[in-house]
Amino acid sequence: MSANLHLATLHDGQFHLGGSALLQLSGHLNGLDAVCRALGVIPLSQFVDITALEIREADELLNDAPPSSGTDPVTGLAYGIEDTAWHPAAAGMISIEALVGHLQRNRPRELKGADLSLIRADLQYCAEVLGTLETAGGQFHLAAR
Repeated sequence: MSANLHLATLHDGQFHLGGSALLQLSGHLNGLDAVCRALGVIPLSQFVDITALEIREADELLNDAPPSSGTDPVTGLAYGIEDTAWHPAAAGMISIEALVGHLQRNRPRELKGADLSLIRADLQYCAEVLGTLETAGGQFHLAAR
């Protein structure tokens, strides 16, 4: 089962799930994690939440029976904000800024053959969103869907 990552944010009880998949982060997560470890920052995979995948798998095991709980009024999804793992935006910014800076100056062997400009674009998008959350004490995760 393949999954794409989406940026999910939470601030003052307001939940937002980014509609656009972060395809480059999804496709190069292992390589990006290796670069993060080399830089001494938290690997991006540590920020991934797999709740949506677990719900989907459970639905498949139950023969596509609809979830008994309906949709959560805050998220509009089959699960609520308390069901997912959240991380301080500041923690994510450390890893993202380290990756952006490193990828501007280097071509890591862990990402051989990858289009670094596209990866940087995904990272820059995350940095822009998390930058506003960071000062406000917001939280985030990378939702695997």
